[in-house]
Amino acid sequence: EGCRPPSKTGQVVVPQEGPFPPQCNGGTPQKVGGSRGLQVKAKVWSLQEGVDVDPYIEIFSETLMRPLKYSVVEDFDLQAENKDFVAVRRFELRDLGLRDARIAFNCEEVYQKMAEAGVLNRGSDCDIHQGMFDLTPVSNEIPYMWSLPHFYQVQATDPTQHPRNNLIGFVTPTGPRYQNMVVVEPESGRIVESLMKEQISVRLYHDERNYFFTKHKPVIIPLYWKFDTKNATTAERLLLSFFQSEFRGLNAGFIACITLGAVSLMAALFFGMLLYRENALQTIEEKRKRIQAELASAMPSGRDAEGEEQEMRADFD
Repeated sequence: EGCRPPSKTGQVVVPQEGPFPPQCNGGTPQKVGGSRGLQVKAKVWSLQEGVDVDPYIEIFSETLMRPLKYSVVEDFDLQAENKDFVAVRRFELRDLGLRDARIAFNCEEVYQKMAEAGVLNRGSDCDIHQGMFDLTPVSNEIPYMWSLPHFYQVQATDPTQHPRNNLIGFVTPTGPRYQNMVVVEPESGRIVESLMKEQISVRLYHDERNYFFTKHKPVIIPLYWKFDTKNATTAERLLLSFFQSEFRGLNAGFIACITLGAVSLMAALFFGMLLYRENALQTIEEKRKRIQAELASAMPSGRDAEGEEQEMRADFD
C-alpha cells in the first residue's frame, strides 16, 4: 500500500497496475540559483573564464522564485562619458530560458487525478502553454499566470488555443519592447543595465461548481504589466572604464613578461648548446693531443734506431 496510498478522502486513486507515485522510487531535489540582478560571476584573474565566454547567465526571478537563463546576444561598447567606453555583453531571455524554467514533471494524464486527490505532486506548468508559468500555488489558489507582455514568446501546441486568439485588440508582439535583457561588464561581473518585464494574467475556466464559471469560454485575461529598469550612473560607468583599462595594462604586461621569459629561455638553451659543443670539441682535441704524446713517448728515438740497424748488419756480415 506504500505505492498505492489513499487520498485525503480515503479513496485509492492509484490503479492496481500503476503507474505508481514517484515517492515509491525516491526523488531528487531541485537546485535553485542565479543572480539577483546586480552581480554575476566576475573574473578574479586574467586567465579565468567569465561571462565573456559563457553562452548564458542565470538571473533569479523573485516572482517565479526560480532562475531564468539569459542567452548571449552581442558584445558592444557602452559610452561612459565623452570618449570613454565600457566593453559590455548583452543577454536576453529567449525560448531556452523559458523552456528550461518550466516545472513540468508527472505531466501524464494518468497522474492528474492523483495530484488532484493529493496523493502526489505534479508540475505546476504541465497544463499551460510554454512561455507561461502558473502562479496558482503561491497565490492562494487564485489562477494567476506569468508571461512576458502580450504573451510574447508563448507557444501553443494548437495555434487556435493561443491566448491572444481569444482576445480582441491584442497585437502580435515583436522587437525589444517586449524583451527582457541585461547588460554585463565582463571583468567585474557588474550588471550595468537591466530591463525586466512581466505580465500577470488571470485564467478563467469552466467549473460546474460556480455558476459564473459556466457562462464563459476558457480565456486568459491580462491584468497588468510590470517594468523593472536599472541603469548604472555615469560615475559607475567611468569607474568600470578605468577598471577595464587597468586590466588591459596588466594583461599586456603579463603577456610581455611571458613572451620575454620564453625568448630568454630559448636564448639560454641556444647559448647552452653552443657552450656544450665548444666544450666537447675542446675535450676531444685535448684527448687527441694526449694520445699523440703517449704514442710518441712509446716509440724509440731516430739515433737509437740507426745504431740498432748497423749492429744488425754487422752481425749479418
